[in-house]
Amino acid sequence: MNIKSKLQGWIENALIVFTGFILIFLFAGDRLIVPALLQVLGRSHPLVLHFPIVLMLAALAFMLIPGIMPEVHQKKITKWALLLAIFFAGIAVLSGWVLSQEEGYEGDNLTLHKWLGVAVYFLGLLVYFTMDRWPKTVKPIGLILLFLLIGAGHLGADLTHGSDFLMAPLRTEENAQVALEEAEVFQHLVKPILEQKCVNCHQASKSKGKLRLDEVAMIQQGGESGSLFDTANWEKSLLVHHIELPMEEKGHMPPKGKAQLTLEELDILRLWVKEGTDFEGKVVDKGKESQLYQLASLQLEKEDPYDFPAADEEDVKALNNFYRLVQPIFPESSALEVSYFGVAAFDPESLKELRKISNQVVSINLNWMPLKGSDLAWLKDFEHLEDLKLNFTGVDEEQLKVLSGLPELKRLSLSGNELSPKIFDILLEIKSLEFVSLWNTGLGQENAKPHEKTLSNVYLEWGFIGNDSVYQLNPPEAKLEEVIFEGEQEVTLKHAIGTVKIRYTLDGSDPDSLSGIPYEGPIKLDRTGQLKAIAYAKGWKTSEFTTEVFYSKGVSPFAVELQTQPAKQYQAKMEETLFDLEKGGDTHTAGGWLGFKDEPLDLVLDMDGSKVETVAVSLLYHEDAYIFPPAKVEVSAMEENENSWKVIVTDSPEMPKKLDKNRMGQLVYPIPERNYKKLRLKLTPLQRLPSWHRGAGDKAWVFVDEVVLH
Repeated sequence: MNIKSKLQGWIENALIVFTGFILIFLFAGDRLIVPALLQVLGRSHPLVLHFPIVLMLAALAFMLIPGIMPEVHQKKITKWALLLAIFFAGIAVLSGWVLSQEEGYEGDNLTLHKWLGVAVYFLGLLVYFTMDRWPKTVKPIGLILLFLLIGAGHLGADLTHGSDFLMAPLRTEENAQVALEEAEVFQHLVKPILEQKCVNCHQASKSKGKLRLDEVAMIQQGGESGSLFDTANWEKSLLVHHIELPMEEKGHMPPKGKAQLTLEELDILRLWVKEGTDFEGKVVDKGKESQLYQLASLQLEKEDPYDFPAADEEDVKALNNFYRLVQPIFPESSALEVSYFGVAAFDPESLKELRKISNQVVSINLNWMPLKGSDLAWLKDFEHLEDLKLNFTGVDEEQLKVLSGLPELKRLSLSGNELSPKIFDILLEIKSLEFVSLWNTGLGQENAKPHEKTLSNVYLEWGFIGNDSVYQLNPPEAKLEEVIFEGEQEVTLKHAIGTVKIRYTLDGSDPDSLSGIPYEGPIKLDRTGQLKAIAYAKGWKTSEFTTEVFYSKGVSPFAVELQTQPAKQYQAKMEETLFDLEKGGDTHTAGGWLGFKDEPLDLVLDMDGSKVETVAVSLLYHEDAYIFPPAKVEVSAMEENENSWKVIVTDSPEMPKKLDKNRMGQLVYPIPERNYKKLRLKLTPLQRLPSWHRGAGDKAWVFVDEVVLH
C-alpha cells in the first residue's frame, strides 16, 4: 500500500470517528459538560471553517464543470479535494458545536447554522462514498451541497458579524444620507454605532452576558449584570463604564481585537447616556449649542429640503457687513437666514436691499432693531420666509398686516412689543402659522380665549419673567478674518442687543464691567495674543467670555525635528504641521493636529543664530475628550558657540476645574532676547486626570497645531 492510499485510509477512518462524535453531540449534546481544553477546540472554529469552505468549493467546481483537465486526473483531484473538505468539515462541525455551548450563543440562526453545517458534512460523505457507484447522482447532489454550503456560510457570518452583515455597507450609506434636520438621536447617531461595534456579540443569536443591543426593548432591559443605565449617576452606567475601561482591562468593550470605538463614537454614547438615553427625540431638539448637535453635524449629511435655486454669491457677499449677516441656514443650503446687529447703525431703508435675495431667505432676525412706524411692505416679496423675529422692535398691528401675504410663515416672534387683541385677527390670516411668541406684549392668555378654536393649530408662547428675574446676556461675537496673520489685521465685536456695552482685553486676562478696554470700534492687532471680551448692561447679568486666539506670523526655523512621535491616529503632517501657518480645525479629529499622550512633545528647532524673544504654542482644549493643557512646559536653548542645553522657561499651566466646550488654547512665553543656535520645546501631558473628571486617573492628551516664534 503506497503512502497516498495510507493517508486516504487514515482520513476515512477519522471520518468514522468524527461521525460518531457528531451523532453523540446532536442527540445528547445538551447533557454534556465541556471541559476547558475542549473550549479551546471550540474557539478554533472561526479558524478551521475556512478550510472546508475553500476545499468544498474546489471539489464542487471540478465535480460540476467537466473538461477542466483530462477526465482521469480531474476525477482523482475531485475525490481528494472532497475527502479533505469533509475531513475539515468534520472538525468545523465539532468545534462549532463546542463553541455554541458557550454563554451568549442562542436563537434560530444558530440552530439553522448548526443543522446546515451537519447537512454539508453528511451530504459530502454521501457524495464521496457513492460517486464511483452512482456517478449520475453526483451533479444534482453537488448542486444541493453548494446551496447548503452558501446557506451555512451566510448564517455563520450573521452570527459573528451581525444580522445581514453582507448588506450593512448599503444600510450605512443610506443612514448617512439623512438630513440633519430630520435625524433622530438614537436612530441615526447611536444605533449605527451599536450595529457596527456592538451587535456582533449582542444580538438574538449571540448575546454575550445575556445582553442584546439589536432592539430598543432589549437595550432597555439590560443583561445579566443589570441595567445599562444609571439614572442617578450617568457616569456610573454600565455602558459608560465598559466603553471607558482601558483596552487592557478584561471588561473593555468592544473587546481587544475587535473594531474599537472612535473618540467621536465614544463622545456620542457618553452624551446620549448623560442626557437621558433618548430613544425618540430629534437631534435639532438638543439645540445648536449642544455637543450632540455639533457631533451630528460632522457625521450626518445635511440635505437641503429647499428646491429653489441658490442666490448669487456676489449678491450675498455684498449684503454682508458689520451690522448685517446673510448666510446659508447650513453649509451648501440654498436657503438663507438674515440677522441684524447694532441699533445705532440700523437704517430701516437697508431692509429693501434684501429684495435681490427675497426668493432664498427663509429666516429674518430683526430683534431689537427700531422699526416703529417703518413700512414693512418689502416683506411681501419674501414668499419662502418661514421664521420672522420682531422681538422688541416697536412694531404695531397696522405694520403687521402685511404678514398675511406670506404663504410659508411658520414662526413669528413678537415679544416685547405693545400689542392689542387686534393682533389675533392678523394671525388668523396667516394660514401656515405654527408658533407665535407673545410674552411681554401687554396681552395674556385671557385675550386669546375667544380665538382658541380658530387658532388651535398655533402654539402661543406667553413666557414668564418675574420681577426679580435677572437674565444673562449672550457673549459678544468676535469676527476675526485670519487666526494667523502677517502685518496687521482688525477684529470686530458685536452683540445682538445693540444697547449693551462691551469690554475686552488682548493679553488673555479676564475683563469685567469695570476693567478692560471699552469697545468703540474695530480693534487693530499687530502681535500674537488672546482676546477676551464680555457684554454687560443694566438689569442683565454679565455675559460669559468670548475668547479668540491670534498669531502674528513669526520667524521660521531652519530645521525642525520631533524627538518623540505623536499618537498614530493624530500625526497630521508631522513637523510640517507646526509651521505651516494653518490652524488645525475646530475639533481634534479635523486632521490638522498632533496628539500626544504616552510621551511628551519634544521638539528641537535649528535657529542658526536667529534672534528670538517669544515662543507661542497653539493648543486645543476639550476636557470631555480628555484633552487638557500640558502639565509641564519646558523651553531650553543652545546659544551660538555652545553645545549644551540650558533651560530658560519652566511652567505648569493652570488646569481646568470643570468640563467646558472644545476651544483653542494658547501659551506664550517671553525668553531672553538672544541669537540662538537651537531651541527645544517640551510639552508633557497630564499623567492623571483629576478626581472630578469621569476618567479620573487616566492620562490626558495634549493637542498642538502651531508653534510661533518672534
